[in-house]
Amino acid sequence: MSDNPHSLSERRHPYLPGLWLAAGFLGLASLAFLLRPAGVTPDTITEKAAMERWDKLQKLKAEQAKDASSYGWIDKEKGIARIPVEKAMDIITPRLRAQDPKPAYPITTIAPSAITAAAFPLYPEVPVDSGAMAAAQAADGGPATSATPATSVARPKTTAATLTNQVKK
Repeated sequence: MSDNPHSLSERRHPYLPGLWLAAGFLGLASLAFLLRPAGVTPDTITEKAAMERWDKLQKLKAEQAKDASSYGWIDKEKGIARIPVEKAMDIITPRLRAQDPKPAYPITTIAPSAITAAAFPLYPEVPVDSGAMAAAQAADGGPATSATPATSVARPKTTAATLTNQVKK
């Protein structure tokens, strides 16, 4: 045999180092389990975070309600102040009621000349009233004729024989 008493083949218990390693691992795992805070689970962590968010939201809403119902300076140097919403409505409502209603932004429309330029209606499937079309053109400054608009363009009839003849040429 070998002179080295530490070789695995000459030990009386060759699996002893593995057992010590397993026992150490189990000991550390048990220690970690015992030292963790009692009652901490993913559900309680989620509930705690939700409660913190709820508290922050309630504080923010209370602060906004206080700002919307009190006087204060937004920027004192520029002269920008804050007044309660009810007071602002009482001030601005009589001014708005005294004015005629007007759009908040310019309203764009299709110019009549765009519709009547080709003497055809905007929607070709709608029947054309020649009198109404002539009146629209006259109002638009165009020629006031009572002629009906052309409904189709005359096209030469094409048959298979004429196409064959054209291909041969």
